[in-house]
Amino acid sequence: MGEIRMTRDLFLWSLSVIYLFAFASLYVQIPGLYGDNGILPAKLVLKKGSAESAFDLEDLVSNQPTLLRLLPSLGLDTQSSMDFLCLGGVILSFVAMVSRNQRNSIVFGVLWMMYFSLFQVGQTFLWFQWDILLLETGFLAILVAPLNLFGWRSVWYHQHDHITFWLVKWLLFRLMFASGIVKLTSNCPTWWGLTALNYHYETQCIPTPLAWIAHQFPEWFQKLCVVSVYVIQIPVPFLYFSPVRSQRIFAFYCQHEITIRNESM
Repeated sequence: MGEIRMTRDLFLWSLSVIYLFAFASLYVQIPGLYGDNGILPAKLVLKKGSAESAFDLEDLVSNQPTLLRLLPSLGLDTQSSMDFLCLGGVILSFVAMVSRNQRNSIVFGVLWMMYFSLFQVGQTFLWFQWDILLLETGFLAILVAPLNLFGWRSVWYHQHDHITFWLVKWLLFRLMFASGIVKLTSNCPTWWGLTALNYHYETQCIPTPLAWIAHQFPEWFQKLCVVSVYVIQIPVPFLYFSPVRSQRIFAFYCQHEITIRNESM
């Protein structure tokens, strides 16, 4: 019971931090990306009639459901509405981060709706894997978090917590397993020939200083690293569901190792 409670609290706290960085980083980019003179103005995504007309539930649901269709009634334009949602997300996620009592289903439901609303008009710049992953994880957090309604604090452990955490494990499994399988199904000769890392470090989106060092490693080492990626991403994820705790810990450290490698290189 204590293990589940501690794990859930750490999961919800970590997601609060991720939401905080996600909203804050998007806020500073809104003028250049989605402003009236931005690269992809968000106002063009919203249908003019829907954005400026009175509230229409059917239109809200059928045409890209987003809170941005409601905020013009407060006198805000599209860019200001996006700023409003981002700032609200920053404040709410910060409150959830510092206060355990605020890490509940209602707060995470609001955070999810805010980010989903921004995602609906984000276009190319919010179509990355991590944006969709945040939405999936954020939705599961609504189920994982306790429901504190009208000041009635629910207990911090329920039997169904095992089910909700199984869903989180299933999400992690899908992410890792699919990441490995897609490398093979792409029929890319570099992945099949174990030479993908010969090019990865110099072609990745945001190279780091360590990437230059890793690029200098001998080819046999690069191929060995590709093999380790396959092992960690395809067979190891099945250990997430192992009844043996030591095997689950082993799977965690494997996942941790590949995450650190991706972030640092």
